[in-house]
Amino acid sequence: MRINLDEIGIKVKVVENLKLKAIIGLDFGDFVVKGFRVMTSDFPNPRGDKLWLTPPSYQSSGGRYHPIFFMPDKQGWEALQAKIWEAYYSQNKEHFKKRLDVGDDEIIAITKEDLPP
Repeated sequence: MRINLDEIGIKVKVVENLKLKAIIGLDFGDFVVKGFRVMTSDFPNPRGDKLWLTPPSYQSSGGRYHPIFFMPDKQGWEALQAKIWEAYYSQNKEHFKKRLDVGDDEIIAITKEDLPP
């Protein structure tokens, strides 16, 4: 079964937690996969932020985690990840706009160069 990435719906719930940043569900039409997580990481993601996307998993009795969702096609997974990241950043921006009650014209972009050493 081939899935068209443009037909996948992505629902992002932003979470304001120290490690967990969002919970994501993917709607494939006939079925939904929930439990993808955006978490903080020590390593940068493709956009340069220290965030990590992990698919849903379960913990075995031995303490190891096993993925519930797996795509054997690496290029397909990378394309899906890019779509998920796009949805995450868009929803994250909207979440904080509502929470802080600001409009698009009031958002100020801060770069790493603006931060003190």
